[in-house]
Amino acid sequence: MKNVLTSISLLTATGLFGCSNSVIKVLPAYSDSQIRQTQEKVLKRYGIKSDITVAKRDEKNNITDLKYQRYSKDGKQGGSCSSDKFGILIITPNGCKIADVGHEGDLAKLK
Repeated sequence: MKNVLTSISLLTATGLFGCSNSVIKVLPAYSDSQIRQTQEKVLKRYGIKSDITVAKRDEKNNITDLKYQRYSKDGKQGGSCSSDKFGILIITPNGCKIADVGHEGDLAKLK
């Protein structure tokens, strides 16, 4: 039982269990201001710098092409995610996941 509780605690702390505080989302309707706020949230919550680049928006001003780049605590480039058919971006303490339009449900269960 102790091992089970330790495992659950570890999964929650690392953002792999689906705890609402463990992931940060970016959605297609996000404004440039919301993108900047998200970058600040990643820095505050996870202690890492990140860049979210919106390369293209559609006629409704929804993001259609997006790139996410994270940096290690010592400033070196880390992992990245990108999509030219952007649907949703999920940022966790350990990385990122991105889904194209029509595949958002694949990541929607991550909270």
